[in-house]
Amino acid sequence: MVAGGRDGWNGSGGGAGGGGAGQEGWPGGPRTRAAAGGGRAYLAKQYTEVAEDAEQRLEELLALAAEPSPAVDFDALRRPYEPRPLPADAVVEPPRWTDYAPDPGQAAAGAPGRPLLSGPYQQELAAARLRHQRALREYRVQEKELRLRAEEARLTHEQEEQQRARNVREYNERLEGYRLAYQEGRPAAVESVLERALAAAGRLPGLEVPARVSYRELTRTAVVDLVLPGPTVVPSALRFQVAPDGGVDAVERPRAETLARYHQLLARLVLRALDALLAADTESRLDGIVLNGRAVTAEAGESCLVSVDARRADLFAGTLLPAGSAEAVERLCALPSVLSDDPFGPTPVTPFAIGRSGPPAPEDLSPGEFTAMITELFELLGLDDWDLRLQGRDGLLAVAQGDGREFADAPHVVFAARRPSTVRADAVRDVAEVVADEQADCGIWATTGSFDVDAVVAAASLPQLRLIDGGELRSLVRAHLGAELGG
Repeated sequence: MVAGGRDGWNGSGGGAGGGGAGQEGWPGGPRTRAAAGGGRAYLAKQYTEVAEDAEQRLEELLALAAEPSPAVDFDALRRPYEPRPLPADAVVEPPRWTDYAPDPGQAAAGAPGRPLLSGPYQQELAAARLRHQRALREYRVQEKELRLRAEEARLTHEQEEQQRARNVREYNERLEGYRLAYQEGRPAAVESVLERALAAAGRLPGLEVPARVSYRELTRTAVVDLVLPGPTVVPSALRFQVAPDGGVDAVERPRAETLARYHQLLARLVLRALDALLAADTESRLDGIVLNGRAVTAEAGESCLVSVDARRADLFAGTLLPAGSAEAVERLCALPSVLSDDPFGPTPVTPFAIGRSGPPAPEDLSPGEFTAMITELFELLGLDDWDLRLQGRDGLLAVAQGDGREFADAPHVVFAARRPSTVRADAVRDVAEVVADEQADCGIWATTGSFDVDAVVAAASLPQLRLIDGGELRSLVRAHLGAELGG
Protein backbone atom coordinates (compact mmCIF):
# COMPACT_ATOMS: atom_id res chain seq x y z
CA MET A 1 0.00 0.00 0.00
CA VAL A 2 2.65 2.54 0.99
CA ALA A 3 4.91 1.61 -1.93
CA GLY A 4 2.18 2.21 -4.53
CA GLY A 5 1.82 5.13 -6.91
CA ARG A 6 1.22 7.98 -4.45
CA ASP A 7 2.13 11.42 -5.80
CA GLY A 8 5.44 12.58 -4.41
CA TRP A 9 7.23 9.24 -4.61
CA ASN A 10 9.79 8.68 -7.34
CA GLY A 11 8.11 5.41 -8.49
CA SER A 12 5.57 5.72 -11.34
CA GLY A 13 3.65 2.48 -10.94
CA GLY A 14 1.98 0.56 -8.11
CA GLY A 15 2.64 -2.85 -6.73
CA ALA A 16 5.82 -4.81 -7.08
CA GLY A 17 6.55 -3.59 -10.56
CA GLY A 18 6.28 0.10 -9.77
CA GLY A 19 9.45 0.85 -7.80
CA GLY A 20 12.41 -1.54 -7.65
CA ALA A 21 15.56 -0.50 -5.79
CA GLY A 22 17.58 -0.30 -8.99
CA GLN A 23 15.02 1.79 -10.86
CA GLU A 24 16.13 5.24 -12.09
CA GLY A 25 15.41 7.94 -9.55
CA TRP A 26 15.32 5.72 -6.47
CA PRO A 27 17.97 6.25 -3.78
CA GLY A 28 21.01 4.33 -4.99
CA GLY A 29 19.76 4.40 -8.55
CA PRO A 30 21.83 5.68 -11.51
CA ARG A 31 20.86 9.35 -11.23
CA THR A 32 21.41 9.44 -7.45
CA ARG A 33 24.82 7.79 -7.75
CA ALA A 34 25.80 10.17 -10.52
CA ALA A 35 24.81 13.17 -8.42
CA ALA A 36 26.76 11.84 -5.44
CA GLY A 37 29.81 11.19 -7.61
CA GLY A 38 29.62 14.69 -9.04
CA GLY A 39 29.42 16.14 -5.55
CA ARG A 40 32.52 14.27 -4.44
CA ALA A 41 34.40 15.37 -7.56
CA TYR A 42 33.42 18.96 -6.80
CA LEU A 43 34.58 18.55 -3.20
CA ALA A 44 37.92 17.11 -4.37
CA LYS A 45 38.29 20.09 -6.72
CA GLN A 46 37.63 22.55 -3.88
CA TYR A 47 40.12 20.82 -1.57
CA THR A 48 42.71 20.84 -4.36
CA GLU A 49 42.27 24.58 -4.84
CA VAL A 50 42.84 25.10 -1.10
CA ALA A 51 46.02 22.99 -1.30
CA GLU A 52 47.22 24.98 -4.32
CA ASP A 53 46.58 28.26 -2.47
CA ALA A 54 48.61 26.99 0.49
CA GLU A 55 51.45 26.02 -1.84
CA GLN A 56 51.33 29.47 -3.42
CA ARG A 57 51.57 31.12 0.02
CA LEU A 58 54.62 28.99 0.78
CA GLU A 59 56.24 30.12 -2.48
CA GLU A 60 55.51 33.73 -1.60
CA LEU A 61 57.05 33.28 1.86
CA LEU A 62 60.20 31.80 0.34
CA ALA A 63 60.45 34.70 -2.11
CA LEU A 64 59.86 37.38 0.52
CA ALA A 65 62.33 35.80 2.95
CA ALA A 66 64.99 36.09 0.22
CA GLU A 67 64.70 39.89 0.23
CA PRO A 68 66.62 42.20 2.58
CA SER A 69 64.58 43.32 5.57
CA PRO A 70 63.76 47.01 6.20
CA ALA A 71 66.68 49.06 7.51
CA VAL A 72 66.57 49.74 11.25
CA ASP A 73 70.07 51.14 11.81
CA PHE A 74 70.53 54.42 13.65
CA ASP A 75 70.62 56.56 10.50
CA ALA A 76 67.42 54.95 9.22
CA LEU A 77 65.71 55.54 12.59
CA ARG A 78 66.42 59.29 12.68
CA ARG A 79 63.34 61.46 12.25
CA PRO A 80 63.38 64.64 10.15
CA TYR A 81 61.35 67.69 11.09
CA GLU A 82 59.33 69.20 8.26
CA PRO A 83 57.21 72.23 9.21
CA ARG A 84 53.58 72.15 8.12
CA PRO A 85 52.01 75.16 6.36
CA LEU A 86 49.61 77.48 8.18
CA PRO A 87 46.05 76.18 8.21
CA ALA A 88 43.47 78.06 6.15
CA ASP A 89 41.76 79.57 9.22
CA ALA A 90 45.06 81.18 10.29
CA VAL A 91 45.20 83.43 7.22
CA VAL A 92 42.80 86.38 6.83
CA GLU A 93 42.64 88.34 3.55
CA PRO A 94 39.87 90.49 2.07
CA PRO A 95 37.90 88.87 -0.76
CA ARG A 96 39.85 89.14 -4.02
CA TRP A 97 38.18 90.18 -7.22
CA THR A 98 40.10 87.51 -9.13
CA ASP A 99 38.16 84.87 -7.19
CA TYR A 100 34.85 86.29 -8.47
CA ALA A 101 35.63 87.60 -11.96
CA PRO A 102 34.00 85.49 -14.75
CA ASP A 103 36.02 83.94 -17.55
CA PRO A 104 35.47 86.02 -20.71
CA GLY A 105 36.16 83.06 -22.97
CA GLN A 106 33.32 81.00 -21.45
CA ALA A 107 30.76 83.83 -21.18
CA ALA A 108 31.14 85.12 -24.74
CA ALA A 109 30.66 81.96 -26.77
CA GLY A 110 27.69 83.53 -28.66
CA ALA A 111 29.61 86.65 -29.70
CA PRO A 112 32.94 85.65 -31.20
CA GLY A 113 35.51 88.39 -31.46
CA ARG A 114 33.72 90.73 -28.98
CA PRO A 115 33.73 88.86 -25.62
CA LEU A 116 33.81 91.93 -23.39
CA LEU A 117 30.82 93.59 -25.13
CA SER A 118 28.54 90.54 -25.26
CA GLY A 119 25.29 90.69 -23.32
CA PRO A 120 25.69 87.39 -21.42
CA TYR A 121 29.19 88.29 -20.35
CA GLN A 122 28.14 91.73 -19.11
CA GLN A 123 25.33 90.14 -17.06
CA GLU A 124 27.72 87.64 -15.52
CA LEU A 125 30.23 90.43 -14.84
CA ALA A 126 27.61 92.55 -13.08
CA ALA A 127 26.50 89.60 -10.95
CA ALA A 128 30.13 88.86 -10.02
CA ARG A 129 30.69 92.46 -8.94
CA LEU A 130 27.62 92.31 -6.70
CA ARG A 131 28.88 89.09 -5.08
CA HIS A 132 32.32 90.60 -4.58
CA GLN A 133 30.89 93.80 -3.04
CA ARG A 134 28.64 91.77 -0.74
CA ALA A 135 31.62 89.67 0.37
CA LEU A 136 33.68 92.82 1.03
CA ARG A 137 30.92 94.30 3.21
CA GLU A 138 30.61 91.06 5.20
CA TYR A 139 34.40 90.92 5.58
CA ARG A 140 34.60 94.52 6.91
CA VAL A 141 31.87 93.78 9.42
CA GLN A 142 33.57 90.63 10.67
CA GLU A 143 37.19 91.66 10.04
CA LYS A 144 38.14 92.22 13.68
CA GLU A 145 36.67 88.92 14.83
CA LEU A 146 38.18 87.08 11.87
CA ARG A 147 41.61 88.49 12.61
CA LEU A 148 41.33 87.49 16.28
CA ARG A 149 40.40 83.94 15.28
CA ALA A 150 43.20 83.84 12.73
CA GLU A 151 45.72 85.03 15.33
CA GLU A 152 44.55 82.32 17.74
CA ALA A 153 44.85 79.70 14.99
CA ARG A 154 48.32 80.99 14.08
CA LEU A 155 49.51 80.87 17.70
CA THR A 156 48.08 77.38 18.14
CA HIS A 157 49.81 76.28 14.95
CA GLU A 158 53.14 77.76 16.09
CA GLN A 159 52.88 76.05 19.47
CA GLU A 160 52.08 72.72 17.84
CA GLU A 161 55.00 73.10 15.44
CA GLN A 162 57.37 74.00 18.27
CA GLN A 163 56.22 70.91 20.15
CA ARG A 164 56.66 68.75 17.06
CA ALA A 165 60.16 70.13 16.50
CA ARG A 166 60.97 69.59 20.18
CA ASN A 167 59.70 66.00 20.05
CA VAL A 168 61.77 65.24 16.96
CA ARG A 169 64.87 66.86 18.48
CA GLU A 170 64.48 64.97 21.78
CA TYR A 171 63.88 61.69 19.96
CA ASN A 172 67.01 62.15 17.85
CA GLU A 173 69.00 63.10 20.95
CA ARG A 174 67.83 59.91 22.68
CA LEU A 175 68.69 57.99 19.54
CA GLU A 176 72.17 59.47 19.58
CA GLY A 177 72.46 58.41 23.21
CA TYR A 178 71.49 54.89 22.20
CA ARG A 179 74.10 55.04 19.45
CA LEU A 180 76.79 55.95 21.97
CA ALA A 181 75.61 53.20 24.31
CA TYR A 182 75.72 50.78 21.37
CA GLN A 183 79.23 51.90 20.45
CA GLU A 184 80.29 51.27 24.06
CA GLY A 185 78.78 47.80 23.87
CA ARG A 186 76.22 48.20 26.63
CA PRO A 187 74.13 45.03 26.49
CA ALA A 188 70.73 46.71 26.87
CA ALA A 189 71.40 49.08 23.95
CA VAL A 190 72.81 46.37 21.69
CA GLU A 191 69.96 44.00 22.48
CA SER A 192 67.34 46.68 21.84
CA VAL A 193 68.70 47.54 18.38
CA LEU A 194 69.15 43.92 17.34
CA GLU A 195 65.71 42.86 18.54
CA ARG A 196 64.20 45.74 16.57
CA ALA A 197 66.04 44.54 13.46
CA LEU A 198 64.85 40.96 13.98
CA ALA A 199 61.26 42.12 14.51
CA ALA A 200 61.33 43.89 11.14
CA ALA A 201 62.94 40.89 9.43
CA GLY A 202 60.49 38.42 10.96
CA ARG A 203 57.34 40.31 10.01
CA LEU A 204 56.12 38.57 6.86
CA PRO A 205 52.58 38.34 5.41
CA GLY A 206 50.73 35.70 7.39
CA LEU A 207 53.81 34.83 9.46
CA GLU A 208 55.56 36.28 12.51
CA VAL A 209 59.01 35.06 13.59
CA PRO A 210 59.56 36.35 17.16
CA ALA A 211 63.11 36.65 18.47
CA ARG A 212 64.97 37.37 21.68
CA VAL A 213 68.59 38.58 21.90
CA SER A 214 71.18 38.29 24.64
CA TYR A 215 74.46 40.19 24.11
CA ARG A 216 77.73 39.14 25.73
CA GLU A 217 80.34 41.88 26.17
CA LEU A 218 83.10 39.36 26.79
CA THR A 219 82.96 37.80 23.33
CA ARG A 220 81.01 40.58 21.54
CA THR A 221 78.50 37.93 20.55
CA ALA A 222 74.73 38.07 20.15
CA VAL A 223 72.90 34.93 21.24
CA VAL A 224 69.55 34.81 19.42
CA ASP A 225 66.53 32.63 20.09
CA LEU A 226 64.33 32.51 17.00
CA VAL A 227 60.81 31.06 17.11
CA LEU A 228 60.34 29.36 13.75
CA PRO A 229 57.10 28.06 12.22
CA GLY A 230 56.45 24.35 12.60
CA PRO A 231 56.63 21.84 9.75
CA THR A 232 52.89 22.19 9.14
CA VAL A 233 53.68 25.42 7.26
CA VAL A 234 54.48 23.11 4.33
CA PRO A 235 51.18 21.78 2.88
CA SER A 236 51.09 18.00 3.30
CA ALA A 237 48.71 17.39 0.37
CA LEU A 238 49.46 18.20 -3.24
CA ARG A 239 45.91 17.62 -4.48
CA PHE A 240 42.73 15.64 -3.74
CA GLN A 241 40.91 13.02 -5.79
CA VAL A 242 37.85 10.79 -5.62
CA ALA A 243 38.80 7.41 -4.16
CA PRO A 244 37.58 4.07 -5.59
CA ASP A 245 35.39 3.56 -2.50
CA GLY A 246 33.61 6.84 -3.20
CA GLY A 247 35.43 8.98 -0.65
CA VAL A 248 37.81 11.93 -1.20
CA ASP A 249 41.49 11.11 -0.62
CA ALA A 250 44.50 13.40 -0.37
CA VAL A 251 47.48 12.81 -2.66
CA GLU A 252 50.18 13.27 -0.01
CA ARG A 253 53.42 15.08 -0.72
CA PRO A 254 56.39 12.68 -0.49
CA ARG A 255 58.03 12.95 2.94
CA ALA A 256 61.44 13.70 1.46
CA GLU A 257 59.95 16.61 -0.49
CA THR A 258 58.20 17.92 2.64
CA LEU A 259 61.48 17.89 4.56
CA ALA A 260 63.31 19.59 1.68
CA ARG A 261 60.73 22.36 1.41
CA TYR A 262 60.72 22.87 5.18
CA HIS A 263 64.52 23.03 5.27
CA GLN A 264 64.40 25.66 2.52
CA LEU A 265 62.04 27.83 4.56
CA LEU A 266 64.09 27.38 7.74
CA ALA A 267 67.26 28.31 5.89
CA ARG A 268 65.61 31.37 4.36
CA LEU A 269 64.33 32.64 7.73
CA VAL A 270 67.61 31.99 9.56
CA LEU A 271 69.73 33.65 6.86
CA ARG A 272 67.34 36.62 6.71
CA ALA A 273 67.69 37.05 10.47
CA LEU A 274 71.51 36.91 10.26
CA ASP A 275 71.49 39.42 7.40
CA ALA A 276 69.24 41.77 9.38
CA LEU A 277 71.58 41.63 12.39
CA LEU A 278 74.61 42.47 10.27
CA ALA A 279 72.76 45.33 8.54
CA ALA A 280 71.73 46.81 11.91
CA ASP A 281 75.27 46.52 13.33
CA THR A 282 76.53 49.72 11.72
CA GLU A 283 78.84 50.35 14.70
CA SER A 284 80.56 46.94 14.27
CA ARG A 285 79.91 45.72 17.80
CA LEU A 286 79.31 42.12 16.76
CA ASP A 287 82.20 39.70 16.40
CA GLY A 288 79.88 36.71 16.28
CA ILE A 289 76.30 35.46 16.32
CA VAL A 290 74.91 32.32 17.92
CA LEU A 291 71.40 31.64 16.65
CA ASN A 292 69.10 28.91 17.91
CA GLY A 293 65.94 28.27 15.90
CA ARG A 294 63.13 26.59 17.83
CA ALA A 295 59.78 25.26 16.68
CA VAL A 296 56.84 23.39 18.17
CA THR A 297 55.86 20.05 16.67
CA ALA A 298 53.10 17.66 17.69
CA GLU A 299 55.63 14.83 17.88
CA ALA A 300 58.42 16.49 19.92
CA GLY A 301 56.86 19.60 21.46
CA GLU A 302 59.19 22.62 21.49
CA SER A 303 62.63 21.66 20.25
CA CYS A 304 65.69 23.23 18.70
CA LEU A 305 65.85 22.52 14.96
CA VAL A 306 68.85 24.60 13.94
CA SER A 307 71.82 26.17 15.73
CA VAL A 308 74.43 28.48 14.20
CA ASP A 309 77.79 29.44 15.75
CA ALA A 310 79.24 31.96 13.30
CA ARG A 311 81.96 34.56 13.65
CA ARG A 312 82.08 37.72 11.57
CA ALA A 313 84.41 36.20 8.97
CA ASP A 314 82.02 33.27 8.51
CA LEU A 315 79.06 35.58 7.94
CA PHE A 316 80.83 37.74 5.37
CA ALA A 317 82.29 34.76 3.50
CA GLY A 318 79.32 34.69 1.11
CA THR A 319 75.89 36.12 0.48
CA LEU A 320 73.29 35.38 3.12
CA LEU A 321 70.41 35.92 0.69
CA PRO A 322 71.08 33.67 -2.34
CA ALA A 323 68.63 33.61 -5.22
CA GLY A 324 67.62 29.95 -5.02
CA SER A 325 65.96 28.27 -2.06
CA ALA A 326 68.16 25.19 -2.44
CA GLU A 327 71.19 27.50 -2.39
CA ALA A 328 69.94 28.93 0.91
CA VAL A 329 70.16 25.48 2.51
CA GLU A 330 73.68 25.07 1.14
CA ARG A 331 74.71 28.49 2.46
CA LEU A 332 73.32 27.72 5.91
CA CYS A 333 75.12 24.39 6.01
CA ALA A 334 78.35 26.12 4.92
CA LEU A 335 78.26 28.12 8.17
CA PRO A 336 79.30 26.50 11.46
CA SER A 337 75.81 25.13 12.07
CA VAL A 338 73.70 22.09 12.81
CA LEU A 339 70.38 21.54 11.02
CA SER A 340 67.96 18.83 12.12
CA ASP A 341 67.63 16.04 9.57
CA ASP A 342 64.07 15.35 10.70
CA PRO A 343 62.06 18.14 12.38
CA PHE A 344 59.33 15.58 13.12
CA GLY A 345 61.74 13.40 15.08
CA PRO A 346 62.04 13.27 18.86
CA THR A 347 65.75 14.19 19.04
CA PRO A 348 66.38 17.95 18.92
CA VAL A 349 69.56 19.74 17.90
CA THR A 350 71.83 20.68 20.81
CA PRO A 351 72.24 24.51 20.85
CA PHE A 352 75.81 25.74 20.59
CA ALA A 353 75.12 28.20 23.42
CA ILE A 354 72.32 29.58 25.56
CA GLY A 355 71.81 33.26 26.28
CA ARG A 356 71.74 34.21 29.96
CA SER A 357 72.01 37.45 31.88
CA GLY A 358 75.22 38.32 33.70
CA PRO A 359 78.83 37.30 32.97
CA PRO A 360 78.83 34.03 31.00
CA ALA A 361 80.29 30.92 32.57
CA PRO A 362 82.72 28.90 30.43
CA GLU A 363 80.05 26.29 29.71
CA ASP A 364 77.72 29.04 28.44
CA LEU A 365 80.07 29.95 25.60
CA SER A 366 79.78 28.36 22.19
CA PRO A 367 82.86 26.65 20.73
CA GLY A 368 83.35 29.65 18.45
CA GLU A 369 83.06 32.08 21.34
CA PHE A 370 85.48 30.16 23.55
CA THR A 371 88.04 29.92 20.73
CA ALA A 372 87.68 33.63 19.93
CA MET A 373 88.12 34.59 23.61
CA ILE A 374 91.25 32.46 24.06
CA THR A 375 92.73 33.63 20.76
CA GLU A 376 92.15 37.32 21.50
CA LEU A 377 93.48 37.00 25.05
CA PHE A 378 96.72 35.28 24.11
CA GLU A 379 97.26 37.55 21.11
CA LEU A 380 97.16 40.48 23.53
CA LEU A 381 99.69 38.60 25.68
CA GLY A 382 102.05 38.15 22.71
CA LEU A 383 101.11 35.00 20.82
CA ASP A 384 100.61 35.61 17.08
CA ASP A 385 100.21 33.62 13.87
CA TRP A 386 97.59 31.25 15.23
CA ASP A 387 97.16 27.89 13.53
CA LEU A 388 94.03 26.25 14.93
CA ARG A 389 94.41 22.49 14.82
CA LEU A 390 91.40 21.26 16.79
CA GLN A 391 88.22 22.93 18.06
CA GLY A 392 85.31 21.36 19.91
CA ARG A 393 82.84 21.85 22.70
CA ASP A 394 85.48 21.04 25.34
CA GLY A 395 88.28 23.29 24.09
CA LEU A 396 90.89 23.88 21.43
CA LEU A 397 94.40 22.98 20.34
CA ALA A 398 96.50 25.47 18.38
CA VAL A 399 100.07 26.42 17.51
CA ALA A 400 101.14 30.07 17.82
CA GLN A 401 104.32 32.12 17.77
CA GLY A 402 105.49 34.05 20.85
CA ASP A 403 106.90 37.55 20.44
CA GLY A 404 109.08 37.62 23.56
CA ARG A 405 106.85 39.67 25.83
CA GLU A 406 104.73 37.47 28.07
CA PHE A 407 105.85 34.34 26.26
CA ALA A 408 109.22 33.35 24.80
CA ASP A 409 110.02 34.20 21.18
CA ALA A 410 109.36 30.65 20.03
CA PRO A 411 106.60 28.38 18.74
CA HIS A 412 104.02 27.47 21.40
CA VAL A 413 101.45 24.71 21.57
CA VAL A 414 98.32 26.12 23.21
CA PHE A 415 95.76 23.80 24.74
CA ALA A 416 92.76 25.52 26.35
CA ALA A 417 89.84 23.58 27.80
CA ARG A 418 86.72 24.09 29.88
CA ARG A 419 86.10 20.39 30.50
CA PRO A 420 86.89 18.45 32.59
CA SER A 421 86.63 20.72 35.60
CA THR A 422 89.72 19.13 37.16
CA VAL A 423 92.74 18.32 34.97
CA ARG A 424 94.70 15.21 35.89
CA ALA A 425 98.39 14.41 35.43
CA ASP A 426 97.91 12.20 32.37
CA ALA A 427 96.29 15.08 30.50
CA VAL A 428 99.30 17.28 31.29
CA ARG A 429 101.68 14.60 29.99
CA ASP A 430 99.57 14.29 26.81
CA VAL A 431 100.04 17.99 26.09
CA ALA A 432 103.77 17.67 26.70
CA GLU A 433 103.85 14.90 24.06
CA VAL A 434 102.02 17.17 21.59
CA VAL A 435 104.66 19.87 22.21
CA ALA A 436 107.37 17.36 21.34
CA ASP A 437 105.47 16.08 18.26
CA GLU A 438 105.00 19.63 16.96
CA GLN A 439 108.69 20.36 17.60
CA ALA A 440 107.60 23.43 19.55
CA ASP A 441 109.77 25.01 22.23
CA CYS A 442 106.98 25.74 24.70
CA GLY A 443 103.47 24.69 25.66
CA ILE A 444 100.53 26.27 27.50
CA TRP A 445 97.84 24.28 29.28
CA ALA A 446 95.00 26.69 30.19
CA THR A 447 91.83 25.53 31.91
CA THR A 448 88.77 27.26 33.25
CA GLY A 449 88.81 24.68 36.06
CA SER A 450 91.76 23.53 38.17
CA PHE A 451 94.73 21.13 38.15
CA ASP A 452 94.93 18.39 40.69
CA VAL A 453 98.08 17.93 42.75
CA ASP A 454 99.51 15.19 40.54
CA ALA A 455 99.09 17.40 37.46
CA VAL A 456 101.00 20.24 39.13
CA VAL A 457 103.78 17.83 40.15
CA ALA A 458 103.95 16.44 36.60
CA ALA A 459 104.21 19.95 35.12
CA ALA A 460 107.05 20.81 37.53
CA SER A 461 109.24 18.33 35.67
CA LEU A 462 108.32 19.89 32.33
CA PRO A 463 109.83 23.39 32.31
CA GLN A 464 108.68 24.01 28.76
CA LEU A 465 105.04 23.66 29.85
CA ARG A 466 103.14 26.44 31.61
CA LEU A 467 99.91 25.78 33.49
CA ILE A 468 97.17 28.45 33.75
CA ASP A 469 94.27 27.52 36.01
CA GLY A 470 90.78 29.02 36.10
CA GLY A 471 91.60 31.70 38.66
CA GLU A 472 94.58 33.01 36.69
CA LEU A 473 92.69 32.77 33.42
CA ARG A 474 89.82 34.86 34.77
CA SER A 475 92.29 37.47 36.06
CA LEU A 476 93.92 37.67 32.62
CA VAL A 477 90.50 38.01 30.96
CA ARG A 478 89.53 40.79 33.34
CA ALA A 479 92.82 42.66 32.89
CA HIS A 480 93.19 42.37 29.12
CA LEU A 481 89.66 41.95 27.76
CA GLY A 482 87.92 44.26 30.23
CA ALA A 483 85.10 41.83 30.96
CA GLU A 484 84.27 39.05 33.37
CA LEU A 485 84.27 35.31 32.78
CA GLY A 486 81.79 33.85 35.21
CA GLY A 487 81.67 30.42 36.80
